Amino acid sequence: MRTCLGCGTRDRQDCLLRLVVDPSGKLKVQDGGPGRGGYVHKQETCWESCLGNKKFYRAFHMEISREARIKLIQELRERNWENADE
Repeated sequence: MRTCLGCGTRDRQDCLLRLVVDPSGKLKVQDGGPGRGGYVHKQETCWESCLGNKKFYRAFHMEISREARIKLIQELRERNWENADE
């Protein structure tokens, strides 16, 4: 069970997207692997909720810029994660 950074609800890991910060500092979606990560549901409402809260800092132990979070949301929209399970 993991907690969504957006809505704060606990869910199975396979129902969530894993977010990581790569060595260059870019926030991205990654399936498994080492390092600190955070999880978010595949719904856009959860992605949007992440923009204004401090849960990213708690998850990654580092400041993630608003611009980086906005860029991630744009990439998630383009990849159409919200409709991937339909």
